[in-house]
Amino acid sequence: MPNNPAYSSKYETLLAVGQLGGWEYNVLTQELWCNSYYFEMLGRKEYATADWAKYPIKEVWEDWLHLEDLAKAKEYFADYILNPVQEYAQQFRMLHANGDWVIILSRALAMRNEKGELTGMIIGTHLDISDTSRLSENFIITQKEFEKSKKQIIKDNAFLKAILNSPKDLFVLAIDKHYQFLGFSNSYIPFAKNILLKDVAVGMNVFDVLSESMHAIAKANYDRALAGENFIISNNFIAPNGKRLFFENKYSPIIDQHGKILGLTLFSNDITTIKIQEEEMRIVDLRYAALFDGAEDAILIADANSGHLVDVNDRASELFGYSKYELVGMHQTQLHPPNDLAKITSLFQQFSSSKTKGHQFVDTNIIDHKGKIKPVRITAGAPFRAGKYLFLAAYFRDLSTEKAAIEKALTIQEMLSKAEGIAHVGSFEVMLPDGHAIWSDEMFRILDLSPHETLAHKDRFTESVISEDQEIYHKWMGKVSTIEGESSPIQVQIQTRKGTIKHVIINGVGYKDLQGQIYKFIGVVKDITTRVSTMESLKIQNQKLREIAWAQSHLVRGPLSDILGITKIIKEKLVDEEEKETLITQLHDAADKLDQVVKDVVNNAGSFDESLQ
Repeated sequence: MPNNPAYSSKYETLLAVGQLGGWEYNVLTQELWCNSYYFEMLGRKEYATADWAKYPIKEVWEDWLHLEDLAKAKEYFADYILNPVQEYAQQFRMLHANGDWVIILSRALAMRNEKGELTGMIIGTHLDISDTSRLSENFIITQKEFEKSKKQIIKDNAFLKAILNSPKDLFVLAIDKHYQFLGFSNSYIPFAKNILLKDVAVGMNVFDVLSESMHAIAKANYDRALAGENFIISNNFIAPNGKRLFFENKYSPIIDQHGKILGLTLFSNDITTIKIQEEEMRIVDLRYAALFDGAEDAILIADANSGHLVDVNDRASELFGYSKYELVGMHQTQLHPPNDLAKITSLFQQFSSSKTKGHQFVDTNIIDHKGKIKPVRITAGAPFRAGKYLFLAAYFRDLSTEKAAIEKALTIQEMLSKAEGIAHVGSFEVMLPDGHAIWSDEMFRILDLSPHETLAHKDRFTESVISEDQEIYHKWMGKVSTIEGESSPIQVQIQTRKGTIKHVIINGVGYKDLQGQIYKFIGVVKDITTRVSTMESLKIQNQKLREIAWAQSHLVRGPLSDILGITKIIKEKLVDEEEKETLITQLHDAADKLDQVVKDVVNNAGSFDESLQ
């Protein structure tokens, strides 16, 4: 320390005003002295035993250095001690008492006497430049983000318009708090004109477009969104043209940067076609159930090549006296008395021939579980294919109790043929535990496979399930393989042989044998890829809207952050006059950028703002 008291006072005042931590190091004795503020800036007042007391350099400097900066800082200081020609200056991180790392700018000079000889003393200061470093980093990052966003905003606006106007069955509305149109996508104009029989324009009241019968429910939904609620609701109505339409509507409030609700957006998706398809599918399922399980005649389905039964209805169990599980797997010859076997074998070969056309019938006898012989009329159509296998469906009518006309059997056969052609639903039968399966033609189509090239098997379908869904699929299979009756449906994604990703729903029924074990599982696979794709498109469009709104607000925050950062540096007098002039120039540039951003945003959203005003 200087011996002159007045000089020492000025020296201490200068360090205090500059918020500098002072230190002196004796190269010859390796002793370190620090002033009180050296410790205060690190939140460690308790370490200061006295102002300019002597401390071990390891304890008050090295031990507080960041591990990544320690070796470099020590090496730099050692090099300066050996060659103290230039000013000593380096940056490093030191540990604050609160656990944060502060960035320190350390500067020093080697002292010399009047003759210019080194005295062995080095006097230096520590300055906390954490805030300045962060401002500089933020300034650079903000500049880069601003330039990037500026180039992207034009593309985003064009992309937004394309998203809003491209879907044919989706339209978007923006409505203010007075229920007036702020804007709408192009698809809404022909919808209003052709369906609602109204010509629409921005500024019109939405209730002037809707029919009076729709006012109450529409207002209730608008008010929920204007109250700040996001929700999705499905509804239907009868249009003025008399057609019933189904829509899935998503309502969201329009909120400005201050949290004020300005209006609402409505995304309305026409799902009329989907609803019609669902109803048709439900009717087909009911018709199949009514046809097969509710048929008046016994229906037996056998493998056309082996003659073993693969499925029967409840009427067959009643006719033969065996349970359904006992009948499945039996050979068809076991159902007839010995005297008729030769005739039955010949007839089965004739019925199962691929050359057979139309329906055929024959009167013969069967033998039930008690050995009782009953006369029956067997009606069979041409064999049908499920995968690589041919099957034969036959109707058994008990002639001992009734003499129904042949037309009834033909009618039932025709209905069964229609039921077998369920559109867009693949059916399958899996034998457990070996996994051998029977697939319908539609099942092969869903998997993009050829029935002539691929053998149906449980594992073949399992391999098509994508890796992300393998776990839930195996859990589902493990469950349905132990439960008798109808299973809960599961939705998974599959990848076909062509690489196409499809969404499917699987459901079915498990059957037990006499030992109580599940030995067979029959089910259906529904391809819902189109429906999922439609919903995903809507989600992507909503996400793009949010991204664009965020990007525009971020463009304004960029130059505004620059202005706030520069003014804070000037206000807190962290720079000298020459640097201040440079900052003022940068401040003016940031203001110009902010002005240009505001102009760009106004130009891109002008129609919306004018409508809002």
